[in-house]
Amino acid sequence: MCSSSYPSDKGAVSAVGHWKRSLIITGVMLLSGFRPAFGGDIEYKPRVPADSIASVKELVNPASDNGAGRGKEVFLAKGRCYNCHGRSGKGDGPAGAAFNPKTRDFTDPQWQKARTDGEIFWAISNGTEFGMIPFGGMLSEDERWQLVNYIREIGGIPANRAE
Repeated sequence: MCSSSYPSDKGAVSAVGHWKRSLIITGVMLLSGFRPAFGGDIEYKPRVPADSIASVKELVNPASDNGAGRGKEVFLAKGRCYNCHGRSGKGDGPAGAAFNPKTRDFTDPQWQKARTDGEIFWAISNGTEFGMIPFGGMLSEDERWQLVNYIREIGGIPANRAE
């Protein structure tokens, strides 16, 4: 079970402030032409640090499979994931166009099979070195797990069954 250090009900004002700061920083990066450059094959490289990957892969998704509908609401509204990942999750959102490597395409079956629910949850919570901001302080733990279920639904893979 994952224990989060982020409060789910408290700190709404600070979460909004964090969201605004993250959005401003992302906007400045995009407007300035920021494009992180990475060499080699990184398409399926784990985003979780090597010293944490084993425990993260073992995380069990506590959200029910029907949490995907609620996850879609987070994806399209509160989390604003569509800005980078596109409305259909193909990585074709307007803000994602500035990223190199390209924003994650959740419809990619190879990526879906390569990632566990725990790895996806970790990336949502902590962000990645490739430009994704952390949403651990903006979304409750339950919302992040529901988002994992929706990402699985986009890719056609049931949550809790990915290997």
